[in-house]
Amino acid sequence: MRTVLEDIDVERIASRLAELMAQQESRPWLNSEDAAEYLACPISRIRKLTMTDELPSYKEGGRRLYRRSELDAFIASGGGSTR
Repeated sequence: MRTVLEDIDVERIASRLAELMAQQESRPWLNSEDAAEYLACPISRIRKLTMTDELPSYKEGGRRLYRRSELDAFIASGGGSTR
């Protein structure tokens, strides 16, 4: 069954998507779980890349943080090893 969207529905969807994107851009720091979700990989991969210093990270108190822009650069440069 095919659903037809009204113009108003499309505008609402576009508006909500713009809000979500702006919210994401205003949040440059990610924790380990968010970094794994952002890169669409298991958290174990994030931890391994962090332990081998392949993925830049920062410690703040008892937590590890990642910059979204550095995750983008990491992927753009080819990412880490798969071993």
